Amino acid sequence: MKITFVNHASVKIASGNVCVLTDPWTEGPVFNNGWDLLVPTPLTKAEVMAGVTHIWVSHEHPDHFSPGYFSSIAAEYRDKIEVLFQKTRDRRVAKFLESKGFRLREAAPGEPLGLGGGVTGRIYPSDFYDSWIQITDGETNLVNLNDCDITQAADLAKVRAITGGPDVLLSQYSYAAWKGGRENVAFRKAAAAQKLETVKTQIRALSPRKVIPFASMVYFSSVENSYLNDSVNTPDDAAAAIREAGAEPIVLFPGDAWDTGTAYDNEPALARYRAAYAGLAQLPLRDPGKGKSFDELKESFDKYRKRVGEKNSLAFIGLARRLPAMGAFRPVTIRLTDLNETVEVGLVDGFKRSDAKQWDAAMHSNSLAMILDQEFGYDTLTVNGRFEATAEGFSKLTRSFAIGSLNAMGLSFGPSLMLQARIVAILMRRLRGVVRRLDRKAA
Repeated sequence: MKITFVNHASVKIASGNVCVLTDPWTEGPVFNNGWDLLVPTPLTKAEVMAGVTHIWVSHEHPDHFSPGYFSSIAAEYRDKIEVLFQKTRDRRVAKFLESKGFRLREAAPGEPLGLGGGVTGRIYPSDFYDSWIQITDGETNLVNLNDCDITQAADLAKVRAITGGPDVLLSQYSYAAWKGGRENVAFRKAAAAQKLETVKTQIRALSPRKVIPFASMVYFSSVENSYLNDSVNTPDDAAAAIREAGAEPIVLFPGDAWDTGTAYDNEPALARYRAAYAGLAQLPLRDPGKGKSFDELKESFDKYRKRVGEKNSLAFIGLARRLPAMGAFRPVTIRLTDLNETVEVGLVDGFKRSDAKQWDAAMHSNSLAMILDQEFGYDTLTVNGRFEATAEGFSKLTRSFAIGSLNAMGLSFGPSLMLQARIVAILMRRLRGVVRRLDRKAA
């Protein structure tokens, strides 16, 4: 099996005449101009696509599913390749790919996918909308966890039972989302350390012989979030953690390739990464962009409220608003940094100016517009980190605006949501964990 690293979470996994390209994102910003690639992709599009028979997309985040990339290759490659994706309720990704003319195979959890030449793949969902893949060719057993948050012993035991223990494991090595405000360095250092502990926990549970650290070759590239780069892990950190856990690291720089049957020298790639991370503070930063006026935001809010009302139970929302234990859909006070004014936003209470001297969160007006205009808007904001919030403010933001992420997954906030107790439990557990860490690090 030959593995070629394209960039970030994208690799080519080739065996015989079969070649699976994973999560292709090769250029441009993502997450509302919040992330860029740490190192420009050295491979041309033709080199990336050479020999590719399948593309696997793990989930809808734009650093894994890049609509621009698929649009750019549609005419030339849609008849030559098959795209692999998990079955989802909403079929948003599937519909987009079908609209571009791609052949699509939507896989049920664990469904054997014969890829040709004795190569088999299996896709398994993880948490809300992520997924991971196992690829085997009879000689090498590879598991790509990308950035799936699989950390619990019971969950890892299931992965081990399903896969039989991989020869090669691919996993994310650094944090990739908002980790406290500008001054909360302690939270970011703790998050970085926790990510390395996750990698070590995965290794000890799954016992891979080789581990490729990846899916972290980005930088926070906005003037609003660049401070988040101060505590990220490097491939050197990842390699040390992998060795400590008892596996051999395989560190690939964009464009590098490794044959799983051969020895590999990490030092050339590590040296190039050291230079890249040393120059991180000099990388270009993106301006927040054009702002939105109060009237434009109010118009977006009115459309947001109508859309949410059509997809969810307003009675259930009203009930949740009144229950102290849920604390959901309470008005959030947001300082708009570019407009130098404060607004109060609540699905039940409406959208209005506020004279409050204390705010729950602060952000650019186009970040608030993104939350209101896009169902994945709040999810994008929490990843790109282009905001500030107190612990209580972050909790209020999530309890008010995470409904968009639920709707994007094809779920409705109403009585039927109680049938999805696992998803609700995951959401609340994560929220409590973040708020708890925010409070502790702030203190």
